[in-house]
Amino acid sequence: MAGTGGPAHAPAEFFPSIALIRAVAALLVVYDHFVGIWPARNGVAVPAGALLERWVFEPLHVMQHGGAFGVALFFMVSGFIIVHVAQRESRRTFAVRRALRIYPPLWTSMALLLAVFAIALAASDAPGLRGFQINDVLAQANPWPWVLAAATLGNYLIGTPAVNGVAWTLVIEVLFYATVLLLLPLLKARPRTAIVAAFAGLAALQAVARTHAFVFLLAVNGVYVTYLFLGSLVWLRWSGRVGNGFFVVATAAFWGLFVWGVAKLALQPPWTLSEYGVSYALAWLAFVGLLLCDRQIRVPRVPLFFSRISYSLYLNHGGLGMVALTLLYPHTGYPAALALTFAAVVAISAASYRWVELPSQRLARRLTARGVAAGG
Repeated sequence: MAGTGGPAHAPAEFFPSIALIRAVAALLVVYDHFVGIWPARNGVAVPAGALLERWVFEPLHVMQHGGAFGVALFFMVSGFIIVHVAQRESRRTFAVRRALRIYPPLWTSMALLLAVFAIALAASDAPGLRGFQINDVLAQANPWPWVLAAATLGNYLIGTPAVNGVAWTLVIEVLFYATVLLLLPLLKARPRTAIVAAFAGLAALQAVARTHAFVFLLAVNGVYVTYLFLGSLVWLRWSGRVGNGFFVVATAAFWGLFVWGVAKLALQPPWTLSEYGVSYALAWLAFVGLLLCDRQIRVPRVPLFFSRISYSLYLNHGGLGMVALTLLYPHTGYPAALALTFAAVVAISAASYRWVELPSQRLARRLTARGVAAGG
């Protein structure tokens, strides 16, 4: 990492290490759902998955078949990149670009899921289609209030069911964006003060978590916001905005607050605190290690493709993939169902990237061109 006097090199728009991390993280989450969760729920034996579980994930105490490690990598990427790009953006620019980055692909995935689940539930009585939160939404006489809550991600703060179950990470992202937006002038001018303020606010939120249901849900999501700031600290050190001493002390403080929050608020059995700790600690180590090798990394075409579509793949693989596996398995067997499902969700995600993500990003740039030039 660079010295305290400034970056050792100009901040790059493209980090090969982060492109590689995005691809790996997305594929790990897909693996978790397609090879870990779906077979376990449906009583299907997957020998290769069992070997990986026995010899890799269990000895390392990595939870969710590696899925939690993948999610933690995504959080590290967001914490790093968001503070990086925010340095040259006004508050308006920051807000518009983050909103258009998050919401149009989310809404597209929700529309697909609502249509596919409604058709599948009407056409099949396969038990594998049950048990998802979207079933509770579709079962309502008037589902639209719940759909609208999910479309804003507010469902995670008021306790109504999700339409797209993987969107739980997005409310964490949005809360992190809101915190960065609030602290943006300080992050640019006095980053140490901004980090201390963020820590104080998140610690206070955890301290009063049980005073009200809304506050509790906000605090549970805030536990993971704490982890994203570990990625922000890495950027601040990498860019030379803070020194080694502050980086070490702040990282220890945020890590301690994260672990305390998991233990007191966010722990979900059967997973243990050690599994949370190991999964998220390994993600931090992998992220920092690859970032330190950034100049030596060359990303091949296939990982680069999965990096580009990683957000759409994350959004579209879960619900659509579970439906496809459930409907295909009785007719094709698991290996063929897995191959067909993976190919389908990759194609859908590539289409979402091209026809939803890229246009919404271009719109954001047009709407905020002056905001970048104006800076803070």
